[in-house]
Amino acid sequence: MADLFAMGGVIVGVVNAMLATALLAVYGTVYRKAKSAFALALFVFAVAFLLQNLLLIYAYGTMMDYMPALSPYLFGIGAFEACGLGAMVYTATR
Repeated sequence: MADLFAMGGVIVGVVNAMLATALLAVYGTVYRKAKSAFALALFVFAVAFLLQNLLLIYAYGTMMDYMPALSPYLFGIGAFEACGLGAMVYTATR
């Protein structure tokens, strides 16, 4: 069962990376148009989320065998992050 959660964590990490990339595109467009410090901060925020999720995908891929007990918890954290990023993408693109 832990392997299922670990693979689910990788999938959620990929989804989160795609959502962060969408935010990066939206916030980059906003910054190009507005040139505001707030838009730049949102862009940096999206970059941080993207880098965090790329590192998470790499970590899951390389350390999956070493953390079977943590996999369900890490999957849950990633799922909640996906909900938050999804809400941000939804509100940013409306």
